Amino acid sequence: MNNKQYTPYDKFPVDEVRFTMGQDRTNKTTINMSVGAMSAQVCIVTPAAVTNWPRVTGDGNFGTMWGPTDIQKAKYSLDLTDGLIDGAHPVYFTEFSELLERVDDQLLHFVYENQLRILGRKNLSKDEVKMLQIRSVRPKYDKISGVLTGHSVQLSTAKFGWDGLGGRQERKINVCDLNCKVVQEGLVCPGDVVAATMYANQVYTGVGGDKFGIHWGFEDVQVIAQRAKLEYKTEVPAFSMAQYPFAAPYDTPKPIATETAPDAMQFSD
Repeated sequence: MNNKQYTPYDKFPVDEVRFTMGQDRTNKTTINMSVGAMSAQVCIVTPAAVTNWPRVTGDGNFGTMWGPTDIQKAKYSLDLTDGLIDGAHPVYFTEFSELLERVDDQLLHFVYENQLRILGRKNLSKDEVKMLQIRSVRPKYDKISGVLTGHSVQLSTAKFGWDGLGGRQERKINVCDLNCKVVQEGLVCPGDVVAATMYANQVYTGVGGDKFGIHWGFEDVQVIAQRAKLEYKTEVPAFSMAQYPFAAPYDTPKPIATETAPDAMQFSD
């Protein structure tokens, strides 16, 4: 049964997020994450954002260049970015990023204070511990120039989950429309503007050695605007900087009629 209670990002009580230490079945130190006096799971409704690499239906990332070859290990994935929406920067993504930065900073402080038990290290400065942290909001760089091009939040959920009876059952991501209604066989395409119900699945440690961070999962995706229906550019002001004496208004070319090629010409002797 799903008992997650989601709170809109702009009403989420970030100051009530708490981290505590525990142990797993192998006596390895774990980090538990909760919010509020009742120690509820951290569950957030994200703001609208452009997604570039969604895989929320079918087999998720199974069989892709970067996905697993075992379908039991397949994951659904969704990225939320600060890409322009109708040519404007989404202010609410900045607010969302600041919320996640505050959560990450609280985790950083907790790990710094308990670095010996969590990292097996001591005398690290907070900046040194931060270098080991994988932050929730990740920068994106141009592969050729190395220039910062934006930021993204990565969400992922396993396609198959524990069924409580010793087996595994398939999960499905709900795809909703603007009115919150689930769309049967709904698709999420690159460039769509979406929101998601995201939750803190776990705080991981020991990844790649000493790396740690928060794994964010998701259950539902709302398609707020499909890419094909977003407003396209109507002008490019950069071209107004130059003037040419031979400039002339643009006339839409008339379509050229397609005719069947004539037979080969016959020549007489």
